[in-house]
Amino acid sequence: MTGSLTIRGAWTAARENCARGCFCYHASWRLFRRTGLKGNPRWHSAFYQRALAGRQPSEALVCGSSDETMPQVLTELQPSMRITVADSCPTPLVLINAWAKETGVQVAALQSEAPELCGIAGPFDLVVTDGLLSLLPGPADRQAVLARLAGLLSDDGLLLYTTRVAGLAGHLEYDRIGRVGQALTATTWPATSAERMDLARQRLRRPSRPSPFASQNQIASVFRSRFGQVRVFTRSAPPTAALALHPAFLTGRGSVCVGIAATRPRRP
Repeated sequence: MTGSLTIRGAWTAARENCARGCFCYHASWRLFRRTGLKGNPRWHSAFYQRALAGRQPSEALVCGSSDETMPQVLTELQPSMRITVADSCPTPLVLINAWAKETGVQVAALQSEAPELCGIAGPFDLVVTDGLLSLLPGPADRQAVLARLAGLLSDDGLLLYTTRVAGLAGHLEYDRIGRVGQALTATTWPATSAERMDLARQRLRRPSRPSPFASQNQIASVFRSRFGQVRVFTRSAPPTAALALHPAFLTGRGSVCVGIAATRPRRP
């Protein structure tokens, strides 16, 4: 494994490339992923496999990727697929390029921000994105990015979206630990001491991954405005041992993994 694909390597890449808004997330992401505390594409592998059954996409777009995990999962399912990854921050692209160099997989990693996704040209027969709608400011932005992704799909293309919906506890598991971890990470941001402390306080107060949706039906309704066919997949079983031991799952109030498979894109 190259140095970039370690916890320290990802942190270093974030220090070199991230802006204030995403540094804490990207610098701590690999640690949270490896400990099983935060959701990532591996949690949805069974959904991807089921949704792709009978399909052999050749051109795929990954819209937003915290690191190399998403292209790695897709390559395992369809080794011959050509993958383009678009993200607004250079850090994930650096990690993806390091992984591609190590494995020999051909991946095009492009810096481009949603919802505009400038420089991205379709058509793609597969578009995949994990949790993107939860990162956008409001409903208009979510509609704009779905319209853009629908326009990038071929007529018989498939869009796969994955996320988590908080359970009866009202928030995602390990949210408080996530806040503390990101606040501690903020103290290593390459800025002045005052700026680091301000960022740490901000992260401590803000939920790690606020979700605009309270149920899978709310998610599906957003996709139905842009796609003629929308299928919803859910998984209530905890995907990692860390989640299985969380009080929310032990008391039947755990979060639910949601997968959306959308086809027949509606054109503007």
